Amino acid sequence: TNFPSATFLPKLHMLEDHIVPWMKRWRIGCGCMGEQGAESLHASFNNTERAYKNMRDRVDRLRVVLQNHHFKILPFTQSLEPPLLKKRKAKEDKETL
Repeated sequence: TNFPSATFLPKLHMLEDHIVPWMKRWRIGCGCMGEQGAESLHASFNNTERAYKNMRDRVDRLRVVLQNHHFKILPFTQSLEPPLLKKRKAKEDKETL
């Protein structure tokens, strides 16, 4: 199908008028938005999920997979994660009561 009375492709219109503002707004290239980028993400998720397949709780496993993915694409966010709290022993709990 022809784009209405045009001699250029709609893809060219997207490149000229929409891609640059989108890249400036989101500060990321458009490579991740294409089919190849999506397939790459799919493969990455599958590999990560295999690494955590021993986790029985599906919600916990999904949380860890998403967190792992987030840390891969934005490594600086690891420093923003709050440290784990140490579990108190039962003896300490009784003393505080």
